[in-house]
Amino acid sequence: MSRKTHVSSKDPFINPVYINWLNMLCELISPKDLILLAGRGAAKTDIFAQRSQNVIYDMPHSQQVIVSDTYVNAAKNIVPTLFEGWARKGWIHGRDYVTDIRPPKHFKNCYKPTDSFKHTISTKVGVRLILGSLDQPSGLAGNSFQHMYGDEGRLLNFVKLKKLEPAIRGEHASFQHSVYYRGRTFLSDNPNILQGDFDWMLKREKDMNIEQVKAALECGKILNEIKCELYNAQMDRDAKKAELLLKQIARWTEKWIRIRKDSTFFYMVSSMVNADVLQEGFFRDTFNALGIEEFKSAILGFKSELKKGEKFYGNLGEHHFYDDGVITEYYSKFSLTDEIEESSLALRYIDHNAKLEGGMDFGDMCSLVMAQPRGNYLYCHKEFYTLAPENEIQMAQKFREFYKYHKVKILDLYYDRSGNQNASTKRDWANAVKNAIEWENGSSTGWIVNLMSEGQGTIYQDQEFAFAKAFMGETAEGLLKLKIDKFQCKCLKSSLELTKIKLKSFTTTGSRTLYKDKSSESLPLPQRPMYSTNFSDAFKYLIYRRAFVDQVNTHSQFSGMDPGVF
Repeated sequence: MSRKTHVSSKDPFINPVYINWLNMLCELISPKDLILLAGRGAAKTDIFAQRSQNVIYDMPHSQQVIVSDTYVNAAKNIVPTLFEGWARKGWIHGRDYVTDIRPPKHFKNCYKPTDSFKHTISTKVGVRLILGSLDQPSGLAGNSFQHMYGDEGRLLNFVKLKKLEPAIRGEHASFQHSVYYRGRTFLSDNPNILQGDFDWMLKREKDMNIEQVKAALECGKILNEIKCELYNAQMDRDAKKAELLLKQIARWTEKWIRIRKDSTFFYMVSSMVNADVLQEGFFRDTFNALGIEEFKSAILGFKSELKKGEKFYGNLGEHHFYDDGVITEYYSKFSLTDEIEESSLALRYIDHNAKLEGGMDFGDMCSLVMAQPRGNYLYCHKEFYTLAPENEIQMAQKFREFYKYHKVKILDLYYDRSGNQNASTKRDWANAVKNAIEWENGSSTGWIVNLMSEGQGTIYQDQEFAFAKAFMGETAEGLLKLKIDKFQCKCLKSSLELTKIKLKSFTTTGSRTLYKDKSSESLPLPQRPMYSTNFSDAFKYLIYRRAFVDQVNTHSQFSGMDPGVF
């Protein structure tokens, strides 16, 4: 097996495909469980596509599941990306797989019959892939699957994911031959815990038997070399040698399968794995776009950590977020290939017969946080933003489209006092937004916007800090408690969690003053929604109002705060 294989792109038997060494590694090891954490641009889509095809071909007639945090994310991002990867691997929709319909008669059947094909992918070899979301894990737990996939694993709540463990079972006699039987495939960017990502995948490293993985890799390499020799023998029309090599392939395939049984391959790698394709410009542009902290996490794979004492919102905790805010049944009417209409009708914690509240920050990026008090809680249930050259017209359109079925069309809008002034922007932003929501093409939309911050004074950052500490610390008796939808308000969540304290010292007096570090607002526009303090400012205007501040002053250890109203 010393002869090297020299492949010409003009060879009629060859379809040249580029894969990086990480893809090769995953192919040669092909474990039962693949847990891969890789930086952005590391070709995870190709790995996911190839891996899923391998599993599908190895377990024809099986039923498998693709898990996502929400159905919307799966339908809009994960599944289309998978289809793109399949297309690069030669699969064609309608020929190799279909979605949401009963498969054609010439397709093989899944072992488990069904009359419902909603949110399913059926392949020509009889494999049925069901799309599932963790916002309703109980609907999947009662089913039976032979393999589980999860792209963007950093978004998956492990507590909910564990509820699906009993569903990875069934038809042992039919599928026990496959290494992939009852296996898992989870891929993800490196989790950023500062943004609230889940880091459970990191804990799977302890499940890897390194010696087993090394043995699988060695077997895979030998098997690949023998296949190269077989290719050469077939090109040379050496039938005798080809026959011997086929026997060797059979023996080494058996060894390769045996060594991979119950194997786990955990791997972390930076985006540099695909540097030959991405090239220097990608890393330079990404660094300029993300900034150093996010670049270290998303591209280089460094662990991000912000100590509680560095956080501006130090009392913000997991109990302030909820992940069941979407009524999944609303989206059941949409097929995988449909354009999904997002609507307030899908929100669980909303009263369609009550007015809405919003906090807004203006500028070249405009941020709008939507909320509604219900019972003892203030629910922040939706966010919107625009980036220049978008303006109040686009913001109004996004708002009205989402809330078009809301019955009480009243919005109480809280905002920066400069919104009513012709300051640096030379615009009256508040009234511009009000008019854009209330009127369209000269006709009334039926909405009424109440401008709640007219005449309000400056909210100083040390005042905001003290109030947020009391509000999130729940120290004021009778004050509403905070609840934020972690999926519908993911930019707000990230902004609050990433905002840092900045202390300024004055040499003349020796005093130190607390500020909010707003350096992130100089990031390029596309990065600001997730990584800047803009959304935290919109949130500030929403919560720092006279009634709430008075409540804190009356019942909290943090007293004497100026409500900021003249």
